[in-house]
Amino acid sequence: MGNRFSRRDFVKVAGVSAAAMATPTISFAQADRDTLRFGWAISKTGPFTAGASSTQIPNYRLWVDDVNKAGGLMVDGKKKLIEVFEYDDRSQPEEAVRAIDRLVNQDKVDFLLPPWGTGMNMAVAPVFFRNKFPMIAPTFITERMPELVKRWDNVFALLQPNAPYGTAIVDVLQEMRKAGKINNRVAIVNVTDQGGIELVKAARDAFANTDFEIVHEAGYPIGTQDLTPIITAAQQSNPDVFLAFSYPPDSMGLTEAARVRGFNPKVFYIGVGSALPIYRKRFAAATEGIMGPGGWNPETPELQAYLERFQALNGGLPDQWVSYLCYSGLQALGQAIETVGTVDRPAIIKVLQQETFDTISGPLRFENNIARDAWLVGQWQGDTFWGVAPKDREGAKPIIDKPNWS
Repeated sequence: MGNRFSRRDFVKVAGVSAAAMATPTISFAQADRDTLRFGWAISKTGPFTAGASSTQIPNYRLWVDDVNKAGGLMVDGKKKLIEVFEYDDRSQPEEAVRAIDRLVNQDKVDFLLPPWGTGMNMAVAPVFFRNKFPMIAPTFITERMPELVKRWDNVFALLQPNAPYGTAIVDVLQEMRKAGKINNRVAIVNVTDQGGIELVKAARDAFANTDFEIVHEAGYPIGTQDLTPIITAAQQSNPDVFLAFSYPPDSMGLTEAARVRGFNPKVFYIGVGSALPIYRKRFAAATEGIMGPGGWNPETPELQAYLERFQALNGGLPDQWVSYLCYSGLQALGQAIETVGTVDRPAIIKVLQQETFDTISGPLRFENNIARDAWLVGQWQGDTFWGVAPKDREGAKPIIDKPNWS
């Protein structure tokens, strides 16, 4: 079990409600408690650490800090600060479930925040549902999401199901081909974990009604250290397009192997992981023109202010896809809690299903528990992983040609 961090200096945020539940396993806020207890189990060690430490952990801490500095959330007629209970799930689903059970049954938290990654979220979702915790998930990508939110009406997805991401990159490629910028040869690789398997299926389905030819396709196990053979095989197929549905450690490894081998397809699409600050830091100007899922347009005043607060608290930059969505989801949760005014979690879930929330990313509304109006393809242009698709979305940047590795 990971260590517990009761961060009373740093974490005193308010905004949860206290209403009685029928199920005995559901915890209640104590009437005489001046704080709201928030808890999370997330990957601080193991292969998911890079993603969790860039996209969720710093945003959880920033939101708590922001709420506490504002005096807390209005619950039971008074402002309450947030008290945090935090565990390391070690990138292991079984460890995440054990930690969540402890948060619910021993720490008696009022609210839970979800872990990083599709598989981890899938593992803990039944515990969230059983205890009626609203679960606003920043990194839960699955084609089954429309079906899952019918079964677990407490789950809210900030990202889209897989199909829109697959369709979006194929649409981009079709436009590039019509413009004469690429041929029809595509190489695809994927990590054989749930997220990678579902994303590669979505891409394969999107290619089905096109004249692109998948000249190479291969999977590799999570945790693979030497990815040179994967890149070598893809390079030998001589594609103009290379798509990798990967996790952060292998996104780094695949990119490094491609640079070392001089593998220079005209389209190099990789992720998740391409939007992370560690990716940009490692490859610097070599990221120019690289594509991946997501993206953003950080030029709004709200996002500029968010960037300043993020850097001041965390000492670094956020990732350029999920981070601001994660923070926006927390804003929605806080507003829903204050709307209800108690820790009546089922009532808070209903508010999340029905209302529109004012967030740093603009108005946020869940349709059938899934956020809409998302960036689906991003591209590194200078220091920014700009949203480039949907191309008709406000703030979208035109796609640039990827230069060869220097």
